[in-house]
Amino acid sequence: MEYNYSVKEGELLLNNSRKAKVIVRLTFLYRFLKLFLLVFTFGITVYLTYLIFRECITEATLTNCIPLGSIFATFGSAVISVISLYCNKQISLFQENLLALHEQMPELPSWKRWPFMKRYSRERVGLFQHNYHVLRNPQITFHSEALDLMIPLPTCTADFYDLPIVINFLKMLRFHQSFMKSVVKRHGMQGEGQKDISTFYCTLIIYRNIIRYKAGTFLMLIGSEFVLASIAFSFFYKTINELLLPVVHR
Repeated sequence: MEYNYSVKEGELLLNNSRKAKVIVRLTFLYRFLKLFLLVFTFGITVYLTYLIFRECITEATLTNCIPLGSIFATFGSAVISVISLYCNKQISLFQENLLALHEQMPELPSWKRWPFMKRYSRERVGLFQHNYHVLRNPQITFHSEALDLMIPLPTCTADFYDLPIVINFLKMLRFHQSFMKSVVKRHGMQGEGQKDISTFYCTLIIYRNIIRYKAGTFLMLIGSEFVLASIAFSFFYKTINELLLPVVHR
């Protein structure tokens, strides 16, 4: 049987090229950037919480601050719980779709990434000497008459954060029409053609599940920051207000 796709097994490669070394160094910069964004978003939520407290609290006493903080903390916790259920559902759907893909594609290798393995890593082998490793996921290449599209297949939640999920999803959306035309022209909608289409859609839905999961976890992060900020303002609003008031009125 000839399908409009091909598969390649995942692997851990030894790559001591200059490009690999630069990428490993950039990953350290990326971690600092993520930390900076985390602090930045927390700063924004703290400031928004301060503005709300400033508008609602006329007298900065614990009797006034604690009830308002409790309302925010309760509301934030409820939102986090709902979004957590949504994220769990997306993880479950991701696992089901991945399992279905493996069951329907015997040629797809059962390779799975160890969650502790980094996408790019280095290993000390001597004084000022390192070996650099690159992790590659299983890849599905979809073929059309005009061009081919190679998509790495995520296998665990660690892949959600070091694969270009959104970019690959957009690539598949752009490639969709060309691929469908090629499949229908070559095989029709039955047999091999149906399997080609199902494989493409299943891979696309896997990426959609990941995007929804990541969006949910981001909202959970924002909600958690609001809860922490509201708890802090419940007990220390007077002190924080005295510190921020000169800055706000500049």
